[in-house]
Amino acid sequence: MTTVAEHNEDRSLKAALAHPETRRIGRFVAAGAVNTGLSVLVYQAALFVLPHTPAYVISYVAGIGIAYLLYSRHVFNAAFNARRFGAFVLFYSVSLAAGAGLNAVLIEMLGVAERLAIFFTITVMLPVNYFGSRWCLRAE
Repeated sequence: MTTVAEHNEDRSLKAALAHPETRRIGRFVAAGAVNTGLSVLVYQAALFVLPHTPAYVISYVAGIGIAYLLYSRHVFNAAFNARRFGAFVLFYSVSLAAGAGLNAVLIEMLGVAERLAIFFTITVMLPVNYFGSRWCLRAE
């Protein structure tokens, strides 16, 4: 037998999970996981021939185009256009600098292994990138 409080809590959870923003965040995480997986592969491969910062930049730039396509269509339902793409590239250029700086601090100052630092950087940058993407791809 459930109590009134448990019943209300269950309804609140269902309402939260059905909320459009919650669903959008879920789609962002799923699309981002695909993009991140590809970007991490590029980063790891680039480390065989480049230092960590250029490897990070190359993997990040490769991911911007894929992210724009995935986020525009599958997360924010935004039409492709030059203004949105320009805003997206500008935002992700700033995000790139922040992420590269964080990655460098983790490796060079905190002693985190090059091959592991990227995962912490991704975790920190995820909410920043969600809100930035949402802003760039908002309806006109």
